[in-house]
Amino acid sequence: MFIEKLNEVLSSRKSFISDSINRSGFGLAILLNIIHWAILYIKIKPDSTDRVLQYNIIYGAEIVGKSWYIFFIPLLALVIIGVNLILGSVFYNKEKLATHFLAIATVVVQIIFLVASLVLININA
Repeated sequence: MFIEKLNEVLSSRKSFISDSINRSGFGLAILLNIIHWAILYIKIKPDSTDRVLQYNIIYGAEIVGKSWYIFFIPLLALVIIGVNLILGSVFYNKEKLATHFLAIATVVVQIIFLVASLVLININA
């Protein structure tokens, strides 16, 4: 009984990753997240200097904090990748279209977070 369930779980996860839309979507999201971390590490060193964390076009800098707080943006993006991967693997056997939407939405979220970090880098430069 246990071996049968284990084989079922392993085969369902393999089919989820073997789907080309899921593999390319989540693969691109992971690649974007790695690029995100690299850009932030190169441009903003994680130290205790104060940096602008939130900027308003009308009032200017609203929140100023330690520079390593900026690294929470790609960390949150990485958590979103993980949650979407887990949800996608759970729902893949029931609804394949939903996992395709999750894969595409994960890429969009990564792009939005990357743009937000690039804006903060530009403001803090």
